[in-house]
Amino acid sequence: MGRCCVPSCRGNYDNGTKVRLFSFARDTKRRAEWQRAVRRSNVDVRLLKDPRVCERHFKSEHLLTTSTYTDCDGRTIEAPMKLARLTPDAFPAIFPDCPSYISDSRTSREEPEVKRKRTEIELLHKAIHEPQTAFEKEEKQYKFPNLGELISRVNEQPNKKFWCTTACETCLIVAHIKPALQAPEMLVSVVVTEDLSVSVYFKCAPLVSDDVCIPDEVRDVRALDNLLDSVERYCEKKTHQQEDKVGGVLRLVISLLDDICDDELHDDERADALIFPKEQCKLLTKKCNGVRYSAELLVFSSILHTISPHA
Repeated sequence: MGRCCVPSCRGNYDNGTKVRLFSFARDTKRRAEWQRAVRRSNVDVRLLKDPRVCERHFKSEHLLTTSTYTDCDGRTIEAPMKLARLTPDAFPAIFPDCPSYISDSRTSREEPEVKRKRTEIELLHKAIHEPQTAFEKEEKQYKFPNLGELISRVNEQPNKKFWCTTACETCLIVAHIKPALQAPEMLVSVVVTEDLSVSVYFKCAPLVSDDVCIPDEVRDVRALDNLLDSVERYCEKKTHQQEDKVGGVLRLVISLLDDICDDELHDDERADALIFPKEQCKLLTKKCNGVRYSAELLVFSSILHTISPHA
């Protein structure tokens, strides 16, 4: 029967305690770790033929005293082992008869390969965890489960110049009201109901357009903002199309009036009578800035205003 090679240990000596002994690990790296743990000033442990360490120097989690087996029915059976065994990562860590600094003496310097793998695993866990955290934060910030929460989120946002918002218990209405001298006109409206379904109306009729993608329901503030921006662009496009149509008609009228004056009206008085309608049409085709009548019409109007009281 062998003896424990740990300094000051009397395991399996004639007057010592009878204990279970374990040979040094055969793996080169683990064997070197065992040799560093068992420090002897008088003997080089590396030169010993078959050095052994007793069970007193291992932590309880490194000692296997039971064996488990799972049968075909899925039951796990555990039975005590006749002789204790070591786990694959076991190493001498407890030295009760030695100075305290020797105990739990794993090497403080980590192997480069082990450190590299550990760093890679930590970075991988971080890369997996951060997007998940960002996703959960994003869900909490933008998602809403019901109409009341949506109304609260909308009220927290800054007011948009194009839209007017009205909320009630059954729906949220976001509308654009076209100003007018008499009764204002609701040009377009977006309605979100209690079940978060969405409807869009343009001039009191359901909006159907390839330019606007209308979802069946909204549960995200960003989706609602995207829909409102899309509807706003659609309205601007319709306005420009209407302006282009009116401008085209006015230019056609001006061209026809020019043709009439040049070709068909030889009477100067009748031709002069068309100057004012032409000026009005030209005025309507111009932008608001710099709108004015022609110099000839202004002179004519001034003279007419001057002599009219004496006419």
